Amino acid sequence: MQKMKLCLVSLDFIPYRSSGLAVYAEKIALGISMRHDVTVVTHQPGGTKREELINGIRVIRIPIPDLDRSKWLTFSYKAARYLPKLNKEDKLDLVHFVDIHFGYSYRDYFTGSLHQSFRQRLGGDRSLPYHTSYANLVQRLAYYNLSRFLERNALRRASRMIAVSNATKKDFVECGRTDPSKIEVIYNGIDVNHFRRQSVEELKEKLGIRNDQRVLLYVGFSTPRKGLEYLADAMNDLSKDVVLIVAGKWESGYRDIFLRHLGENRDRLIEVGYVTDEEMPVYYSLADVFVLPTLLEGFGFPLVESMSCETPVVSTNVGSVPEVVGDCGLIVPPRDSRALSDAIETLLGDDSLRKEMGNKGRIRAMTLFNQERMVEETERFFLNACSR
Repeated sequence: MQKMKLCLVSLDFIPYRSSGLAVYAEKIALGISMRHDVTVVTHQPGGTKREELINGIRVIRIPIPDLDRSKWLTFSYKAARYLPKLNKEDKLDLVHFVDIHFGYSYRDYFTGSLHQSFRQRLGGDRSLPYHTSYANLVQRLAYYNLSRFLERNALRRASRMIAVSNATKKDFVECGRTDPSKIEVIYNGIDVNHFRRQSVEELKEKLGIRNDQRVLLYVGFSTPRKGLEYLADAMNDLSKDVVLIVAGKWESGYRDIFLRHLGENRDRLIEVGYVTDEEMPVYYSLADVFVLPTLLEGFGFPLVESMSCETPVVSTNVGSVPEVVGDCGLIVPPRDSRALSDAIETLLGDDSLRKEMGNKGRIRAMTLFNQERMVEETERFFLNACSR
């Protein structure tokens, strides 16, 4: 097999994560580096080294201002200016942007991955961007319109692309007028040996959950895109013995909206903040139902992680969710708290259905969404891209 010199461009990399994109970058880099030379170009948080070796991967960090959502714009521009120098020194076989948007100003041969289009984000909430306030809406409209323009540049310049789902491929073909023959679908993968059912008694005691209580779990970086206010409203229709665990960080201002919708049910909320990869399977195993009331999803790692731990899913009919979940959970319309509560009650009230969906979820995760398969297919994609 030809040994490649690959450069992956990712806004975040070990040990920093601001989204599922960082997890995606980690999995590809760690898997591909077993047989190839991998360099990761990423941004430099304060106090970190400019260059270091992490698990055999050369990591080069580019300093940028600590901006909010526009951080990736600055990083991508500076990375595009730096990459020709790196390419000349190392004679790279391929540059791959882990999100296609990062390649908007790079002018040499490259490939990229497709996750969510900015057309989707512009119309994610009843033909408007999801937002927390009127001022936030105005900011997002300006930001997303600029980003969509830059996205078209990246789509036009990319030689080949990976889509993380068929739904994602379809959206980019429609919104970007992209040649479908340039796009290969490779599902994201997880470590199914790590994400498996585990003993939960210690965690249950730590969180103060009684044996007569039933547990819902949500995991993710919580932004208006995740539709958590609809889950908060759904709690009003659920039995008082149902508690909700929320794991992950919050976008500024969105937690207040969620809590307002939750109202008097705040005493049924358990916030655990950031949870490490090592602990996460226990949380999935503790939950009776995993709930993702999202308005837009390019893939959804937590869906697959939950399924792999044999916990059934309730989620929404948006983006790639139906494609990922299959018959391992219940799918409802977005922004419909009543449908959400009805689906949750259906699963909570039927132990045999919950167990059946949990078993199916484990098999589906092992078959379609295992990490080894993702790495092998991505490696083959890179080899083909290099040969062209």
